Amino acid sequence: MVPRSLRSRIPLVLTLAALGGFTVMAAAGWLLVLEAEDAILEALVAEAVQAQDRPEGSPARPLWLTYVQDDAALCQRTGLAAAPDTPGPHELFTSADGSASFLIAGIADRWRVWLASDREREFRLRRDRAGRGWWLADLSYFEFTEERVASVRTSILAASVGVGLLALLLGGLIVRWTVRPVVALAARVQAGSGLLEASARPLAEGCPDDEVGFLARALDESRVRVAESLVRERQFIAECSHELRTPLAVLKAATVLLPEVAEEPEGRARALARMTRAVQRAERLVQFFLVLAREGRERAEARWVPLRAVAEEAIEDQRAIRPDPARVLAVAIPPELRVLADREVLLMLVHNLVGNALQHAPEGGVTVAWSADATLTVDDEGPGFPDTGEEVRPRGYGLGLALARRLCETQGWTLRTARSPAGGARVSIQFPKAALREGIAVY
Repeated sequence: MVPRSLRSRIPLVLTLAALGGFTVMAAAGWLLVLEAEDAILEALVAEAVQAQDRPEGSPARPLWLTYVQDDAALCQRTGLAAAPDTPGPHELFTSADGSASFLIAGIADRWRVWLASDREREFRLRRDRAGRGWWLADLSYFEFTEERVASVRTSILAASVGVGLLALLLGGLIVRWTVRPVVALAARVQAGSGLLEASARPLAEGCPDDEVGFLARALDESRVRVAESLVRERQFIAECSHELRTPLAVLKAATVLLPEVAEEPEGRARALARMTRAVQRAERLVQFFLVLAREGRERAEARWVPLRAVAEEAIEDQRAIRPDPARVLAVAIPPELRVLADREVLLMLVHNLVGNALQHAPEGGVTVAWSADATLTVDDEGPGFPDTGEEVRPRGYGLGLALARRLCETQGWTLRTARSPAGGARVSIQFPKAALREGIAVY
């Protein structure tokens, strides 16, 4: 079901905003009109009063202008309690029959008059030139009639309805231009069952080059990363199952053989030794897999590790696993060289690379050496890698090169394969310069 919250909220918000803005503008315009009306009427009253006060004669008095002889007459005519102290001009509002009057002294009084329902007539009040009487201008002759006010109200209401409909139409267009592509993109994501396949149609295909297109491209990039992660996990599981199959097979064969040689001390010792070595290899594999599973998220604390001691320990372990006095296992690493690394991870990696070399080169020696470009190399004298450059999956107890490469990546190292000078296989691990102890010669 397509969510409708945005599709309904956007037009509603735009409509309310448009009506609110129109109301504010209408109120502001109405106030400006009232102020302009007051200014015009005030100028008209001032001009009429000045014309009547001229000593050389005055024109005919307009009907809306009345002269009051003194303060008492003013109070009697308008209902004021007392005449104003200043000559004016003053604003005066009275009821329809003139029985109640209200003199405007400030903005607060003006608001009270506007909110009151019994102040229907407006006057302007000015002292005459002699200072004895008052000129009283009845502005009801100039104000809007009720019919004109009703007409203005109807026009404002019609304009409000028009603005609301226009805002609804504009909101619908905005929804069409913005929300609909997002909803369509969400529908494509929900309908795409094979999005993680390499042949899946990109979500950004056909999308405009705007924010929606940017979102689609970001989803495509995220999909590619997830698909690559799934591929790596499948490869990881396949490598794990392949590597664990051999020690498990050794344990199974030893358990089958053990009852047959139970009465032979030498045979029983060989079977137990094979089982012990298989368990140790399985334990190393599990540790290796745990390091890979962390993918560098929980990197162990690095220390300055003597690389030659690690290589010699790995060589001794392999000699115990494959006792063959005729084979030469050499180490050519400066004894003072230190590498910033986790010792167990480095030992695990060198141990398995040496084991791979021994497994794939049944004859000849294996050399673990350090080169001038900060690279550790493991060379054998076997058949080497294929000329096509394809990566070889080692069989037996060693780790696959794909897993070894992933382990190096988690530690910030680089693993490469090539042919050794003797024509066999060479696996090299390049360390960053920052991982070498300063002041130590690199041979």
